Amino acid sequence: MKINAQKVKKTALNYLKTLIFPVAMWLLFLIISAIGGSVASFTSGSGFEYIFRQSVLPTIVALAIALPLSGGRWDFATGTIVVLGGIIGGNIGLAISQNAVVILLCCIVSATLLAAIEAIAYIVLRVPNMIVSLGIVMVYESFTSILFDGLGVQLNRYDSVIAITQAPWCYIILAVILIVMYILLERTKFGADCKSLGRNAPLAINSGVKEKKNIFLTYIVVGVLLGVAAVFNACQANVTPVSNLGSTSVMYSSMGAVLVGLFLADFTCMPWGVWVGAVGMQVMTYGMVCSGIDSSLQTVVTGVVIVLIVVYTSNQAAMVRAVKKLLARISPKKADNKSA
Repeated sequence: MKINAQKVKKTALNYLKTLIFPVAMWLLFLIISAIGGSVASFTSGSGFEYIFRQSVLPTIVALAIALPLSGGRWDFATGTIVVLGGIIGGNIGLAISQNAVVILLCCIVSATLLAAIEAIAYIVLRVPNMIVSLGIVMVYESFTSILFDGLGVQLNRYDSVIAITQAPWCYIILAVILIVMYILLERTKFGADCKSLGRNAPLAINSGVKEKKNIFLTYIVVGVLLGVAAVFNACQANVTPVSNLGSTSVMYSSMGAVLVGLFLADFTCMPWGVWVGAVGMQVMTYGMVCSGIDSSLQTVVTGVVIVLIVVYTSNQAAMVRAVKKLLARISPKKADNKSA
């Protein structure tokens, strides 16, 4: 196979350019922390390790959100599958063994089954996925209070399980997920079908793409991702029953990474873009903590940043045209001043 050096160079440059987002976030909060006198804690080695380790869970959840969203399917059940999948898989795994691999596999199986049920409901009912997912959220949330006497699960009590969510295992798991997702989306028919359905579903279906099969496979992949996320989530804090759409907070906490990832996917690939977005958002969160910003204000700032990301990604072409027009108006004036 002949390697196109120019293409490789361009691709590598695109990947490097995507790092502007987390670097810009870091520089911004470096200035803010310097003004607030907290620059030492923000730039410490433990701070960098914390940022990268805490970005693992949002990256996995964001991939599970971005995959169906890239095909035009907005799914609200992501959080409840993480919670319920963790409760079912965690308790069954602990009943079998306290081995981390056993618990991880149990959570993956339970989350995959929950995601498959949602996919079947969506295919059979033939109503918008947003409505189906909201119904699934309410049903699954009710089960969190019923199953295992409503006690949830406490994986954070077992050091053997927590170990896989710490360095170096968390990075190894993340790397495997990113590589597998890249292969699935960029090197398989499944990935090509996902892209074609996202761009123009009627045309893709008329061209022979089997939409129902793709939907089901998509949710199988989503279930596997959320099974891994369930273990990480349960190792961070006790997983307790949720209600009144409380589980959607897991989804919304990763939306920044999703939006950045889908935007950067046009220049690189979705897995890389989502990871870059997750790291950038985690830099922002850690920077606000180091700067002493109140938690309620952190939520406001995060929401504003997400809105700005949506505005930019949705109106990039219009913004570029506006800037060019502005520069075109300014340049003649400069020329006139010089001639005078």
